[in-house]
Amino acid sequence: MQDNFDYVQRGFRILVSAMSGFIGQTLNRTYGKSWWEQVRQTLYDQCSDLPQFGSYSELVDSLDVANCIRLLDRRWRDDFRTVLPRSCRAWANELMGVRNEVAHLGQKDLEQPQAERALDTMARLCAEIDSESAKDIRELYREVRSRAEDATPSVVYTGLQQPASASRRGTLEEGSLLKLVGTKVVQKTDLTRKVVFGGKTAVYPVYRVQLDHLFYNDQNDRIATWISHYETEHGKNALSSLNTETYNKIIEEFIFDSNPDAIQKTQKNIQLIGQREPGVTLAGGRIVDGNRRFTCLRRIAQETGEQGYFETVLIDVDIHADKKQIKLLELSIQHGEEKKVDYDLIDYAIGTYRDIIQTRLLTVEEYAASTNESPADVKKRIEIAGVICEFLEYIRLPEQYYAAREYQVYSIFQEMLPIRPATETDRKLLKTIVFQNAMMHAIADQRKFIRDIKTLVKKDLYQEYFEDQRQIGQRIRELFSAFPVSEKADVDAFASSHAEIGQALNESLERALLLSRSKALKAKPMENAEKGYSLLLDIDPRQFGKMNTEEKENLKSKLKDLIALAVRFSSQL
Repeated sequence: MQDNFDYVQRGFRILVSAMSGFIGQTLNRTYGKSWWEQVRQTLYDQCSDLPQFGSYSELVDSLDVANCIRLLDRRWRDDFRTVLPRSCRAWANELMGVRNEVAHLGQKDLEQPQAERALDTMARLCAEIDSESAKDIRELYREVRSRAEDATPSVVYTGLQQPASASRRGTLEEGSLLKLVGTKVVQKTDLTRKVVFGGKTAVYPVYRVQLDHLFYNDQNDRIATWISHYETEHGKNALSSLNTETYNKIIEEFIFDSNPDAIQKTQKNIQLIGQREPGVTLAGGRIVDGNRRFTCLRRIAQETGEQGYFETVLIDVDIHADKKQIKLLELSIQHGEEKKVDYDLIDYAIGTYRDIIQTRLLTVEEYAASTNESPADVKKRIEIAGVICEFLEYIRLPEQYYAAREYQVYSIFQEMLPIRPATETDRKLLKTIVFQNAMMHAIADQRKFIRDIKTLVKKDLYQEYFEDQRQIGQRIRELFSAFPVSEKADVDAFASSHAEIGQALNESLERALLLSRSKALKAKPMENAEKGYSLLLDIDPRQFGKMNTEEKENLKSKLKDLIALAVRFSSQL
């Protein structure tokens, strides 16, 4: 029997109808009557299977699921990235693999997890294209899942054996969730997950663990700036004094506020089909991977009033004794796998800076290897993080990283670093100029601001602007040094109460740009004269002998015009 195969094929039939129609509409809207020509050019290696012409309906119907996926992938940058979320491309490519496997399955059936995953991915992709068709695929998914749940197993599953403790401190004896396996708190499933720890790959069984026996990882880089804000208000290490549920509630709020749209979307998916990816949890209950999923499950449990469970592997290692290996594991999961976690750039930079520079937990090379980056990329991020730390010192909020996140200064510092004024003194002054403009909220458009400074430096017309800004900066320092500051709100209050300084900073740049344009216009006649002279020098007199009479006369006439023009300009000087 090929029951799962049949369900997946039915899913593909629904999907191809939605995809082909969507692709046809999108390309037709952009290219009009030539849309099919664009299709054939893109599918140059499949043209033998495509008609050369036909009615719109005939052409759309000729696209099978493989060609729909090829079109979505190959024309993503030109036509689809502005109308579909980026995840659609990944889902489509995943389904190409499913399609290829189904095409070569023979008489075998698809495994149950494969069929569920394929239909789930189809439904997710289709939901962004045709919601009605997505409902039909989701119904197929439910039927496949219900068949599996109703089936009576012929053998009792004992599950994969839990790997031995990999911790330097040995097996955790007290407070280990592994001691509760088989109780209502921790239940073993038939799922598994590969985990690389300490350079070794092991396959771990997945457990269902009650939510109230788990807690967030406060060392997660995603919430580093949020925790710094909390500690600013409540004191250093304030979270460690709280009970588990209060601690979880506070960090749940951080994670939700960091990206509410993503949390709500994930929560809806979990409510619809359950938790899709198992997490990674230390035996003591600290979640290393899956804090966002844990947040969604907690929110669902709060809404329904039912006991919730988190599906996760349990690794018997210690957050203190094995800190380095745990950090490498976290980085490899969240940054080194195919799906990159959507970190705030400030959080990511500060996390990198903390792990390599402040705590010296990792080297640049170790960090790069775990995140699948080049050491050069890691060093650039550390350099930007260093500038962020300098900025926080400048505004008298050292290590209060949340302030940098709220200012959103990562990109402007990234763009500033390659700008190289003539002297080291000017380079330091450039940094101060950017700091004071950010602090005083004098930057309406970060990209334009840094581009304007770059133009002034490139044309070597920045000196007057830098001096003007230096004098304004001196005034800022005099006033700010007497202003009480303990949090970002105080800095904002200072900027608000001295709005005239922000205005002066803006006017300073405007004056510099006007002067630059004026000097550029003044220099234009000389530039053009030099270009014209250079072009005349490029004339090869040896070519004169090869010219006919008419060509020579035309050249003489043009040279006379040039002489007359030169004389006229000279008389005006």
